[in-house]
Amino acid sequence: MKHITNPLLAANHWLVTSILTFTTLIFLSSSLYAFTDLNGKKVDIKKQLGKGKWSIVELWAHDCHACRKHMPSMVKFDGKLKNARIIGISLDGQAGINDAKSFIKDFNIKFETIISNPIEVNAWMLDTVGEGLIGTPTFILFDPKGKLVAAQPGLVAITSLETFIKENSKPIKK
Repeated sequence: MKHITNPLLAANHWLVTSILTFTTLIFLSSSLYAFTDLNGKKVDIKKQLGKGKWSIVELWAHDCHACRKHMPSMVKFDGKLKNARIIGISLDGQAGINDAKSFIKDFNIKFETIISNPIEVNAWMLDTVGEGLIGTPTFILFDPKGKLVAAQPGLVAITSLETFIKENSKPIKK
C-alpha cells in the first residue's frame, strides 16, 4: 500500500474515509432500512407494535430447526386471542427472501411477516430490548400500548404466552 506523504492529501484521505465509514454506519443502523415487508417495501417496526393489542414478535430463520418445530403451534395460536397478534421477523434478509417465502408457504403462516437480517435485528434489539440477538427463535412481547414486557431467546410454550396475556389483560368493561 502506498503511503501518502503530503499532509493535505493525507488529511483529505482521512476525511473521505471517515465520511464514507460514518455514512455506511448510519445507513446500516437506520431503522428505515432494517425492515421490509415481503415485497421489499420499508416497514417501521415501531408502528407495528401495540395498536391496542398485545404484540408477540417471533424472530425466526428458514433454516432454524427449533423454528420449524415451533412454527406449527404459532400458526395454530394465531387469532386465538382477540387482544393479541403475532408478528414474525425473518432473519433471512433480502438475499434469502425466497427461502423465507417458502417457509411461510410450507407452514401456511397468515400473520404478518417482516424481513430483516441478524445485524439489523441485533441493532434494533439493543435499542429496544437492551440486549442483543442471541439466536432463533426469539420471542419479544409488547403490551397493547407497545411497551416492552418480555424478551426470551429459545422456545416459548404457547400456553405460557396465552396465560401471561390473559392474566395481564384488563377486563373488558360492559
